[in-house]
Amino acid sequence: MKETILILHNPKAGDKDHQKNELVHTIREAGYNCIYNSIRQKKWQQIDGSVDIILIVGGDGTVRKVAGILLKRTLLEKRLLLSLLPMGTANNVALTLKSPDNLRTLLRHWKKRNTKKVDVGFIDLHGEENFFLESFGIGLFPKLMREMEKIKTNNLENKEDEISLALHTLLAINLTYDAKEATISVDGEKINDKFLLIEVLNICSIGPNLRLAPKANLKDGLFEVALLKENQREAFGEYIKGLALGRTTRSPWTIVKGKDIQIQSEERWIHIDDENIQLKHSAKLSIDVRRQVLDFLV
Repeated sequence: MKETILILHNPKAGDKDHQKNELVHTIREAGYNCIYNSIRQKKWQQIDGSVDIILIVGGDGTVRKVAGILLKRTLLEKRLLLSLLPMGTANNVALTLKSPDNLRTLLRHWKKRNTKKVDVGFIDLHGEENFFLESFGIGLFPKLMREMEKIKTNNLENKEDEISLALHTLLAINLTYDAKEATISVDGEKINDKFLLIEVLNICSIGPNLRLAPKANLKDGLFEVALLKENQREAFGEYIKGLALGRTTRSPWTIVKGKDIQIQSEERWIHIDDENIQLKHSAKLSIDVRRQVLDFLV
């Protein structure tokens, strides 16, 4: 019996070579039934009961949107496989999963039935729960996200140019950003200092492919907490310069691993994956991991 593939496509990600007709034709040619939905359409969140695999065609933001829908499903509903054809700018989730960016290659991989169970982070924001697949953080990255929103990128020729622009913007921000005092508790062990960056990571890289946690494991039930202190500003600047020039230099931040994270900081701007949020007042933020709640076919 043929499996049914649901394509959830962000048509603004990638180029014309991966539009609807080609995607559907390639999947049917490989022997699958196929349903196509654009995430720009109404009611794309409604998943037909015949679906076996959801193929996400888009970037990190599209992956988060689809994950959010699946996390709302009940235990009585069919557990679906996810697969990812990366078509965004950074594609950090795909880099961690090692998903190929060619559909025919991805379909050949499916035959091996290599699945990766993926953890999801959950955060309590003043009594309201939110989740992250990639990372949660305060400091330089929320600032970078706000600055990049102000910059027009229509004139950039490719995603490499956009990543380069983000790295140069981050380098400029690092020079003037005011480090914030914070107390972080990782599985009960407290660290207090003035930080330029605190990132709780579920994947290897964030933003402009900055590999903050190269050893991150999506299914080990642990976060990698990257801590960049005020006295590491200059070293971080040198690291970003090297990255922009294609050179590998030693990373200056510290990594602490754990599953229960508490953060108390005077900084009110935070990010959850690609969402920037301004808190109304400082608060103690609680973050925990839920193990292997999503299944990716890679």
